[in-house]
Amino acid sequence: MYGFVAIVPVTQTLRVTWTPTVAQRWVAAAGELLLGARCHGCGAAWWGVCPDCRTELAARLPRWIRPDPCPTGFPRTVASSTYDPLLRGLINAHKERQALGLTPVLGRRLALSVQALLYAREVEPGSAVRLVPIPSAARAVRERGFDATAAMARTAARRLRPGYRTSVTTALVQAPGVRDQAGLDAHARQANLAGGFRPRGRLPGPPVVLVDDLVTTGSSLTEATRVLRRAGIPVLGAATVAATTRRGRVD
Repeated sequence: MYGFVAIVPVTQTLRVTWTPTVAQRWVAAAGELLLGARCHGCGAAWWGVCPDCRTELAARLPRWIRPDPCPTGFPRTVASSTYDPLLRGLINAHKERQALGLTPVLGRRLALSVQALLYAREVEPGSAVRLVPIPSAARAVRERGFDATAAMARTAARRLRPGYRTSVTTALVQAPGVRDQAGLDAHARQANLAGGFRPRGRLPGPPVVLVDDLVTTGSSLTEATRVLRRAGIPVLGAATVAATTRRGRVD
């Protein structure tokens, strides 16, 4: 349940307009005829993401977000957009149906959020920055066959170079006993994730940006920030692809 509170200035380096080629249109038509292919965002006949959805995404600028209620210790966080039906379709298809062709699309959105955060935090171009994905449960990763958040993080890191020396570090793992967050309210999520992350590997190094596909109550980002800072790692903030909004309200 979120309201956006401010728009972050974003440079134009990562904003890309996209026009399908004739060949791509023919491929999409063939997909509709032979396989019933549909855009993951709107359901129109298309392979992957249709031109209209790509144009809609390209027009969206990253914004600061803040949970309501806001957990104590919630980091400064930027989301690329609200979690509307378009992004809900893309994120769910990527994570739950292994639509790997969406990794570049969502990774680009994540890169925009990271770039906006670094700009706001006055991180000098060329600086080293580590992207730390919020960890998923090992069982969920095994069932899906890949780590969706880590895949988006790697794409985002590549798009941010050479402006920043970005890398992806799996600095956190889920501790045993953490339940699935689906269906839990803000207080239940916070209790569920208390002590739910553990540091992994060698942590000293450049400052980090926490990354995730979606932020709802902010419990995951808050707990991850607490664990890393306790380990002596500077956390610049967090960046996500989308954020949920309070029904009927956008601040």
